[in-house]
Amino acid sequence: MKALWIASLVCIWACAQSVHAQTYRHKLLVTAHPLEPFVITHQGEVQSGFVVDIFHELEQMLGRQHSVQIGSFARSIKMLEKGSKVVSARYRQTIVYHRAHLVVAQTPARLERFKWVGPLLFDGPVLYQKSKDTREFNSLEDVKQSEVTCITQHKVRDSELYAQHNIPYHETQSQVRAIQLMLQPRSRFDCTMLSLMNTREVLSLAGHPLSHLKAMNIQLPAQGVYMAFSLETPDEIIAKWQRALEQLNKTGKRLEIIQRYVPFYTAELEEKLRQSVQPELQEEQE
Repeated sequence: MKALWIASLVCIWACAQSVHAQTYRHKLLVTAHPLEPFVITHQGEVQSGFVVDIFHELEQMLGRQHSVQIGSFARSIKMLEKGSKVVSARYRQTIVYHRAHLVVAQTPARLERFKWVGPLLFDGPVLYQKSKDTREFNSLEDVKQSEVTCITQHKVRDSELYAQHNIPYHETQSQVRAIQLMLQPRSRFDCTMLSLMNTREVLSLAGHPLSHLKAMNIQLPAQGVYMAFSLETPDEIIAKWQRALEQLNKTGKRLEIIQRYVPFYTAELEEKLRQSVQPELQEEQE
């Protein structure tokens, strides 16, 4: 009889624990930085852009809807590194807000800092000199030996490459400013690096035509552009987004969306860019 009474107490206690057990809901905080034609904004609000359109397609496939908050790239990356945000709610429910940023180039330095969904596309950096500069550069060693100084926006991709090849460089807060400084009269800067996917947009903002620059005859490694998630994001969430992207890719819709904004981005160009990605990053994609 005593054993039956103890068993009943244990059963009641277990039921009570089940009723009051902590439950978790997982949500996503999504950010992006203005970067035409990847992300096009107006008065601080997201309007369009091919990465935005791809993201909305993935949302529909997953039956989710998120508002995309616009902010600086540097702050968004810091928030990703800070990790997921845990908020205790009523009725013993805890909401975990995981973070994601829409446009992040995957580099060796960033590889272990985030979780990744992608690639959404590949972007190739191009090294430019002034069109009036008669020197020829066929390798990064040529650039180094000529003792040129490059100017660029503060980007991990660019600074890693310059540092790796011991090329002097100066950083600014915007690529527009970098172009303006390089092309001003008697500038001490000789080169700058621009992304293939938004060269014309950046030059237009800087007030210069493409004819003021000349691409160096140097093949630089491309990089995959991904959605980056905070490390605490559960693997099953990452897997759902990745599967949706792979399905979008199979239907050809991803490439179709990109080509609405950048018609020259063909399947052939993408494959060429993919093959030029650094070996350690190619392994991650396979």
